[in-house]
Amino acid sequence: MKKIDSNTHISIGLLLALLILIFSCSKDFESLVLDSFDFSFTGEHPTETYLFENTRTSFTLTPEKEISTIAYFIKYLPSNKKGYFTTLEGDTIRPHDTLQVKTRQWNYNYVAIDTGTHQVRFMAWDTNANKKELSLAYRAHYASFSFLLNKGVNEFIINSKNPINATLLRDKETLDPNNKNDFEITYQIQNGTGKLYIDDQAFDAGTPFFLPKGITELRYLPETLGEHKLSLTATAPDGATKTEELLFTVVNLDFTINTTAASTVVELDTNLAIAVDLNTQDEESKVNYEITHSFSATSEGAGTVRDQNGGVMEPGQYRAIIPGSYNYTFTSKELGNRMIYFSVRDSNAQTKRDSVAIEVANIPFSFTGNSGSNSVFINERTQLNFNLKSNGNTEIIQYSLSHQLLEGNGRVEKGDGTLLQNSKEYEVEIGDFSLFYYPESLGSHQIAFMVTDNYGQEVGPVVIDLETKQNDFTLTITPSKTSEFVNTPINTIIDVDEIPEGTNDMYEAFYSSGKNSSLQVNGTTYEPGEKFQLGPNNNNVVYIGAEPGQHNLVISVESGANVTHTASTVIDYKQIDFLFTAGSQKSDISVGETTSLNFNISENVGTSNYKMRYSLNGNALIKDENGIQVSAGNIYEVPKGNFNWSLEGTDESNVELVFYVQNDTGLEKSAAITVAVTPKDYNFSANATQSKTYTETPVPVNFNISEIGIGGDSYTMYFSSGNNNGTFEYNGNTYSAGESFSVPTGSFQGMYTGLTEDTHQVAFTVRSSSQVEKTANVSIEIEKYEEFFDLTVSQSTQDKFEDQPFLINVVTNAPAGHDSEVTYEMTFQFSGMNGGYINHRGIIYKEGEVIPLEYGSVAMQFYPEIDDSFTINFRVENSTGISQTTSESIEMLKKPTVAVKGEKHNISCGGLNGCDYVIRIYTCFAANCSEAYNGATLQQVEVRVYNRKDKRWDTMLFNYNDAKGSGVERYFELEEEPKESKLRYLDQDYEIRVQDSNGQWSDVIRGTIVRV
Repeated sequence: MKKIDSNTHISIGLLLALLILIFSCSKDFESLVLDSFDFSFTGEHPTETYLFENTRTSFTLTPEKEISTIAYFIKYLPSNKKGYFTTLEGDTIRPHDTLQVKTRQWNYNYVAIDTGTHQVRFMAWDTNANKKELSLAYRAHYASFSFLLNKGVNEFIINSKNPINATLLRDKETLDPNNKNDFEITYQIQNGTGKLYIDDQAFDAGTPFFLPKGITELRYLPETLGEHKLSLTATAPDGATKTEELLFTVVNLDFTINTTAASTVVELDTNLAIAVDLNTQDEESKVNYEITHSFSATSEGAGTVRDQNGGVMEPGQYRAIIPGSYNYTFTSKELGNRMIYFSVRDSNAQTKRDSVAIEVANIPFSFTGNSGSNSVFINERTQLNFNLKSNGNTEIIQYSLSHQLLEGNGRVEKGDGTLLQNSKEYEVEIGDFSLFYYPESLGSHQIAFMVTDNYGQEVGPVVIDLETKQNDFTLTITPSKTSEFVNTPINTIIDVDEIPEGTNDMYEAFYSSGKNSSLQVNGTTYEPGEKFQLGPNNNNVVYIGAEPGQHNLVISVESGANVTHTASTVIDYKQIDFLFTAGSQKSDISVGETTSLNFNISENVGTSNYKMRYSLNGNALIKDENGIQVSAGNIYEVPKGNFNWSLEGTDESNVELVFYVQNDTGLEKSAAITVAVTPKDYNFSANATQSKTYTETPVPVNFNISEIGIGGDSYTMYFSSGNNNGTFEYNGNTYSAGESFSVPTGSFQGMYTGLTEDTHQVAFTVRSSSQVEKTANVSIEIEKYEEFFDLTVSQSTQDKFEDQPFLINVVTNAPAGHDSEVTYEMTFQFSGMNGGYINHRGIIYKEGEVIPLEYGSVAMQFYPEIDDSFTINFRVENSTGISQTTSESIEMLKKPTVAVKGEKHNISCGGLNGCDYVIRIYTCFAANCSEAYNGATLQQVEVRVYNRKDKRWDTMLFNYNDAKGSGVERYFELEEEPKESKLRYLDQDYEIRVQDSNGQWSDVIRGTIVRV
């Protein structure tokens, strides 16, 4: 050390003494030493953040005066949520760590590892014991992401890898503490079994695997049929989760089996190729296949089937086959037809079958034939010659002959007279043989012959053509007279001249003349068209004409050989004349009145009987001279001379009658009579009491019917209203337009109701029983009634909790007045999630259901079924079609959630006494934390735990703020013992719930105390 001399010591001492004197005498000295200068402490940060995101927070500490000897320090207290601070270099700052402030402005990053509002308190102090507190709030959210599943096909195939596309997109990139960037995926399957694949790696249900962002192609291998429900849950690196579901139907893997023989015919002991094609819908599937074959029950024998390698396949025995094309072979030493079935089944018990038909035959034969003559008469026999020849061994072959008549009629017989039926088979032998044909119709004949062996081999047809000739004749008719009076007989000769002569055939005839007549043959009378028999040469007949005029007599004759000829002649018949007159006593009558009809028939020559009929145009009642009603169109016997009928008018009409009289000779004359029938008459009026009203409001209408004359009619009425709709009420009944109903004479009243908005031109039409119709019109202007109203919906001011009903008041007000007949009804819907239901007058109404609503103010109870806030959209409509809508937002107080784990811990370990043991219930820990919502705080924790010593359940209630622990770890100690065996709650079940400051309890979480 450097030595200081005595003079220097004296100088320093004097200087110090002077300074002390100066400060001690100054008033400011005390202030300088004792003042504690204050400082400010502020922080700035964004209030919204995402989990695991670095949220920059800027701090500023500003002293009032900078004193170099004063130091500043800070620390932060744990948040109510899980999170921590880091320096900008990434170093973690733990809660309660004391940090010295070296710069007046600095930045930290806050990292939230739990969702919700994080309340963090900072404390700053200096060496003069000045303190400042700063409260920071961060609202942490999961970073949202999109998760979509799409199936590549509509139907999935069992045991095949079916495509599924998974799309994962994030709106913001945040990493967890381990810097993971992929999504953790788990899946479950309902209603079936199967596995998910990524490339060739399989993942079991419930086993986590990871997928990157973007689109990943998965493969699903179903192991069972039916409808599968696949649920995939994606967990983002920050813990956000989403679940997507796919429904799909699993069907069998389709496959086809096609078998084709190279030919349908094969010779004995010769190989026939059979192509077998097995195709599957998915060549890479894990489905296995087996094939077998069998012969149908109708097969004539069997044979040997060999596979593509020449191996013999036993019928009914399955052998493995893979999809592809194969060449099998078939051979047989037996003649006959075969039907071979090839069946393939897969490992899913699905079976399909195809078949081939094969004929085993190798003995051909030939068959020829011709006719001894190709032109014959009917029923003349002609010989048919045939030859059947074969070059093979026919000892086991049988041949059958059949025939068909393709044209003409006839019969085929053997030489012994045996008739061969058409299409029936008859046994024949190899070589020459003959048959005989008898034609039974004229013209061309064509016969087809076919030979078939007993193995179904056919040869033919051999067709034989014939032409058949027929006998003929000539016909003439000669009457003894060509003119005569009506009903006088005339002798006539009918000559049948046969060609060739002497064939002595049978002949059938009929005649026509165009007039009423008859023909007598051998004493028997025939009408036109009736058939009678004639013989060859001359036939004497008698013709009688019953109608005047020219009779064109035509005779048609058919021989037994079906040859037909006609002959004709003309005979003129004359009539007897007469006079006929008719008239009415009155030409004008009224309905119900009767007048006489007078007739006269007179003849100058001869005596004849007379018949009369009449036609009628109009409505009247006609009676004969005996008062018996006679009908138009019917024929009645009438006398000659004068006679009278009568006519009664029944309806208004101009009655036109034409009377027709005919004598025995067929002469007819007519006379016309016209009688006018007028109806009874009346007056009709209609008047509406109102000319203007609303729709569906009845309007009285007054009517009057006054009869003119004697009256006595009955009346019906109906109405029409043009293009408008309306109804009419009368005498307690309601009628639509066009419906008729009875009305009285005199005055009466009804009610018209218009159903559409317009001017109704209503026409009322009355018809009397005399068919007189009259119309009266009324005009009524119909307006639609609309009741406009205001709608107000309000809710009670009480706090809203799940499952606790509250009142909703609905007020309807019609400013222009309310019609008591107008009704109201209400429906409601939610914006987004379904919030609950309404109870009104003891009836529960759910979303979309119609609620009958009383007019005015109506209170109803709403029962919330969720604890999330929601919006109700109300719609009210009245019976006039007017509607109003409004919305009401419901703020729900969400009940708290509880996160719990129970653990046994070893504490105070060391020394000779070993460890102590404690039972803890955690309500907040690294993986999860209990939480309150809507600004509420957690108040109490209720613990129920089983006491294994006393064999009972113990219940404990804790203040939530009394929890122990540090950081995110919050726990309550239930017991502490020096020996583990003394613990009452070790390994026991517990039930925990928490209560928030709103008084709401969370759901109960159950678990078991575990050892750690």
